[in-house]
Amino acid sequence: MSTSFFRNVRGLACAIAVFGGSTSAIALADDAPVPAVKKIPKLSPAQAAEIKAAILAKRADDAKDEPAKDAPADGDDAVDPYKLPEGGVQELLAFIKDVRAIRPKSAQQFQLHRVKSAAAIKEAGEKIQKIATPEDKKLEGYDDVMAALLGLRAGEARTMTAEELTKLSEEIKTLSATTESATAQQQVAQAALQLATGLEYGGKPEKAIDAYKDFGPVLAQSKNPAVASMGAKMEGAARRLGLVGNQMEVSGTLMDGEKFDWAKYRGKVVLVDFWATWCGPCIAELPNLKKNYELYHDKGFEVVGISLDQDRGRLEEFIKKEANPWVTIHDGAWNDNAVATHYGVMGIPTVILVDKEGKVVSTRARGPELGRLLGELLGPVDPPAEEKKEDAAKDDAAKDKSEK
Repeated sequence: MSTSFFRNVRGLACAIAVFGGSTSAIALADDAPVPAVKKIPKLSPAQAAEIKAAILAKRADDAKDEPAKDAPADGDDAVDPYKLPEGGVQELLAFIKDVRAIRPKSAQQFQLHRVKSAAAIKEAGEKIQKIATPEDKKLEGYDDVMAALLGLRAGEARTMTAEELTKLSEEIKTLSATTESATAQQQVAQAALQLATGLEYGGKPEKAIDAYKDFGPVLAQSKNPAVASMGAKMEGAARRLGLVGNQMEVSGTLMDGEKFDWAKYRGKVVLVDFWATWCGPCIAELPNLKKNYELYHDKGFEVVGISLDQDRGRLEEFIKKEANPWVTIHDGAWNDNAVATHYGVMGIPTVILVDKEGKVVSTRARGPELGRLLGELLGPVDPPAEEKKEDAAKDDAAKDKSEK
């Protein structure tokens, strides 16, 4: 099954890292961690049969590239592919390889596989970690499994103690510095990113900044382009989280091909909005943005949209349809946007409110918070005529009701 199936399921950042998906997909997925499962749930015979069929199909697909392996005995539909086998490190490594080879055929199967495979890989990885000898650690696939295990543990970063976070960080850095496996290098980088984003979106921005600063510069120096890209974004994320009270720089190309001039916006209150036409929450916020633009524009409020769309045609059609009264910067897709990388934009919408002096006031100016902040920065305004009419109608209705 193609990795596009996995990218379309929400909350799979760590799962993609474990199951061999695209290393860039983590930036597009939700930051929700893989559930912490201590015991692997039992499969029904029907579920086991479905998974067994998927394993056999995958092995058939891989037969041209790899030696054939013994399949479960015919008729043994109750074989649980997630149950740890007896044996040592080699058997456990082979077991993990088989679990990774499972390709669900539906969203329901995927959700079941997501929980069971994460638990199985974690249990097998922890057992390998306990029993592995120095010679075992040289086996092909050992570093890959250790990296996957780190990714699963990083998914639990939000609930870790400071001591546990420090220990996990050290293990990530150690494996990153010692492994020669390209797969392990990418998975370790994803684990570092998962740890940091988990802290950021888990309400621990100070610890997230430390994690971004700790891992970003190291990963950015990697010879692996995917890993180096993640490192650059982590460096940028640390920069973004420290923006409040500091200057922000914006550059890029406008939709008409002209270069954007940030200096022209000095003396204005500006909302820098990272968005895309395919982003549901971005589109849902648009009416609120337009409302506040109408209210505060004459007082000095501006919006600078930075689109992360890949499809230029779709973006042009959307802007024409919506008639957005502000400028839009577009320099290609997410990974091609220098400002998004510079500030480590991990998810959208990301909005940054800048005051008249060019200093950042907030990185969370959405919904009612945007209006509140604009009122503080630019002073009170009269509500739109439509709102006045609605309020007047409500007052009249209330008056009529009280008179009755």
